[in-house]
Amino acid sequence: MKHNQWTIADVLCWTVDHFGNLNFRTPRLDAELLMAFVLECPRLELYLRSDKPLNANERLAYRDLVKKREHGCPIAYLTGEKEFWSLTLIVNEHTLIPRPDTETLVENSIKNIKYWQKFHPTSKCMIAELGTGTAAIPLAICSELENLTILAIDCSMNALKVAKENLLRYDFLLSKKNNRIELIESNLFSNVHLPSKIDFIISNPPYIPSDQISSLQAEISQYEPRIALDGGSDGLDFYRYLLKVTPELLTLNGQMFLEIGSEQRSDLNMLLRSFPAWDSSTFFQDLQGNDRVWELRLI
Repeated sequence: MKHNQWTIADVLCWTVDHFGNLNFRTPRLDAELLMAFVLECPRLELYLRSDKPLNANERLAYRDLVKKREHGCPIAYLTGEKEFWSLTLIVNEHTLIPRPDTETLVENSIKNIKYWQKFHPTSKCMIAELGTGTAAIPLAICSELENLTILAIDCSMNALKVAKENLLRYDFLLSKKNNRIELIESNLFSNVHLPSKIDFIISNPPYIPSDQISSLQAEISQYEPRIALDGGSDGLDFYRYLLKVTPELLTLNGQMFLEIGSEQRSDLNMLLRSFPAWDSSTFFQDLQGNDRVWELRLI
């Protein structure tokens, strides 16, 4: 077959085999997402147009993306988008890539906020989310609930620029449900001036021990922002901070929902003993049965 006659199906077939030989976890999905990005079409359409030859510019663009993927660059950074909670979010190298595991945190938060609203039907629920990145978590929550004010906090101005783009993309989702997300640049809560106490705190904090980051997959360790991964020498630095600081920020019976590493439960239970302000502590599992969410409630 002549090189300029390679069809979409031919190129996809070659790329799937190539990515498979490199032991990528999802070779077909990776190949299809890159092709759909180059052709600016939905993935399904690739099969409707499978016998169409790629032109020279399309082949060149696709080849460039495949080479970058070979070296470990995440698909989301190559396409500039990532699906999360049925939302298509803008991402770049300044933001952590939203993951399906974090949907467990969203699901748990929504359930508890909805329960709170049953007993406060005329009140606007006040929420703070620390380390917002792409604003994936607050946008997902706002897609399901109404009458919320969420303070989305991040120390990275570059990450907040991405979050702002996502808020603009889903402005209709916020306005029609009477929700507001306010972006705040702050190192933790140091630059956050609360008008009143808040009802919920939500965070997916960095929780990977510093010396373990280099052993992660290349697409994480070499590409995703270290500041969004590094939880200190034991991975617990941000949990210590949150357990200490947030009781003064929350209302009576306020709650905090945190994503955690799958093997941190015993360490977190031990850590909690030093912070008696918290009345209850419950862990929830993700779809793989791993501990993923830590729910805490004030006395």
